[in-house]
Amino acid sequence: MDAMKQPRDLPQTLFSIIMILTLLCCALWLLHPFLLSVVWAGLIVIATWPLYMLVKRRLNGRKGAAIAVMMVFLSVIFLVPIIFSAGMLSLAMEKALNWLMHIDRQHLPTFDFLLNIPHIGARLHDAWLHFLATHSANFFATMKPWIVKVAFMMLKELSQFGALFVNGILMLAACLVFYLHGKTIAKGLRQFAWRIARERGDLAITLAGKTVQAVAMGVVLTAVIQSAVAGLGLFVCQIPSSALLTGIIFMLCLMQLGPVIIMLPAAVWLFYSGHHWTGSLLLIWTFIAGSLDNILKPMLIKRGADTSLLLIMTGVIGGMLTWGMIGLMIGPVLLAVSWKLLASWVSEANYQPGITTKELS
Repeated sequence: MDAMKQPRDLPQTLFSIIMILTLLCCALWLLHPFLLSVVWAGLIVIATWPLYMLVKRRLNGRKGAAIAVMMVFLSVIFLVPIIFSAGMLSLAMEKALNWLMHIDRQHLPTFDFLLNIPHIGARLHDAWLHFLATHSANFFATMKPWIVKVAFMMLKELSQFGALFVNGILMLAACLVFYLHGKTIAKGLRQFAWRIARERGDLAITLAGKTVQAVAMGVVLTAVIQSAVAGLGLFVCQIPSSALLTGIIFMLCLMQLGPVIIMLPAAVWLFYSGHHWTGSLLLIWTFIAGSLDNILKPMLIKRGADTSLLLIMTGVIGGMLTWGMIGLMIGPVLLAVSWKLLASWVSEANYQPGITTKELS
């Protein structure tokens, strides 16, 4: 007769758990500088995986060529705007710093546009000129410390583009790895989830991937289309800095605020400037661009995942308010997975209404 297996004592189990948690914490600490880039890369690869498979089919199954096309596409989407924005900001900062370092009374603005304001514009303009004539010396003495602070803030903001560029390079490197070994990584994640929670774990991983693709299709693609249509309208109507305004509209569309916030004031400005036909055209264009999300978003999200539109939009808005841009993807994934697992767990109860419940119905 075999001897009975001795149970493990409590201190041994406790110390084993402590050692495992310590190893995990150390690993996360070492990977902390790369976590943001890796998470972004994973979300981007999951969102663009259908596009990658389409490109691969068009290239007769050549994996290397398809990955090269996707990497060029992602570089144009992410790195080129960073480099362009950094160049534009550096030139603007150079001019601003040059103006701040040599500022005197002749360099101060006269705000002539105040004269165009009806009734009170002339008085405001005269008051500003009188202020410059009588208080310019005290004004420069008071503003000098603030000018130095503004200069340092501008330099600090410019330095952030260097870190952003490095994170972009790391993200693209992680994207390359995920494209090369995406199926293996997905299989490993599903096996890990199955090991933890069996069918529910596998369901959670699958639903997370579909939700990311649904958000990419329904939210990001809709924002791209809306901002492109709005930017075309601004360009046709000859609005100044239309490219910059298009970028701002894209961010507003991601935040679910829409292009109307930018386009409607631009149309009002055209009417105020006397361009009534152009203003009318931009006003109609504003209505079209602002209505696109009501048509595209439900259709694209339903194609990506069988999840409630209200649930996904709540996750998008709440995620962005909580975690910033990365919350755009993480928020709806957490809500969709949590809701699906909760619904699956509740449905397994085989609930049968009691006599009291039947009487109430």
